[in-house]
Amino acid sequence: MQLNRLTFILVSTLLTATLLGCGPMRAPIPPGTIPKPPILTQDDEQYGHDVLSQLSEQFELERDDKKVERARHIVDRLTAAIGANTDPWHVYVFDSPETKNAAATRGNHVFIWSGMIIFLPDDSELAVVIAHEIAHVLADHARQSESEQTATLLSQIAAAVAQTAILYNGGTNSIADLAGTLTEGSMNGIITNPESQRKELEADVIGLHLLAEAGINPQLALNFWKKNLNNPDFDSGLPQFFSSHPSSEDRLVEIERNLPAAMERFRKSHAPTW
Repeated sequence: MQLNRLTFILVSTLLTATLLGCGPMRAPIPPGTIPKPPILTQDDEQYGHDVLSQLSEQFELERDDKKVERARHIVDRLTAAIGANTDPWHVYVFDSPETKNAAATRGNHVFIWSGMIIFLPDDSELAVVIAHEIAHVLADHARQSESEQTATLLSQIAAAVAQTAILYNGGTNSIADLAGTLTEGSMNGIITNPESQRKELEADVIGLHLLAEAGINPQLALNFWKKNLNNPDFDSGLPQFFSSHPSSEDRLVEIERNLPAAMERFRKSHAPTW
């Protein structure tokens, strides 16, 4: 009887979460709009410092001043071009040559792993990646909406119910943990990941126009994704249902659709071109 009840709760939770996942998330940013940077608060600053602290437990900070200055110069150019440099931007490079990654979060914190800097010796290509990450901050993507928080909570609840159902059925802790992990992953696939993919595509488009304002040819973004179409460091290769990032093919379609407007902006930009 207890198992049937738990199964009913699990199915109900999955159904409810799926229906909520079809509901509206945050309002999309119109293509061509570069959002004004969110007002920097003390909480945002602390959030960024906390992320830095956690990352620093796994990666050492880069000591090569040339790598750090290269990243900082690009961040300064992009943010100054749109007047987003009134508040400080914190740029950190981690010493990890095998890691090709970059990220940015609340509090104007930008993180770049040295593997990305080594992999992209051309400043314009590195600017494509950094512009995308800064776009996430400008669009306030790091702050979850109520719908996103609800989706996360529901996925955790579904995972807990799945674990309990397995244990009541005589399963082991390891099997229950696996069931919980798979359930939460599936729920994130249903709810969270489509919104994450939308944010990624949105950041791509904002990044195009950010490059244009800074005098960097947006065509480079299209060239970058075409070149890295089958690069496992930039395309997960997973079905999009389970991936938080859109496939490179989808990125190319969205970039190509928005490139003409960004190119027009680039031609009108008063910034010196790279």
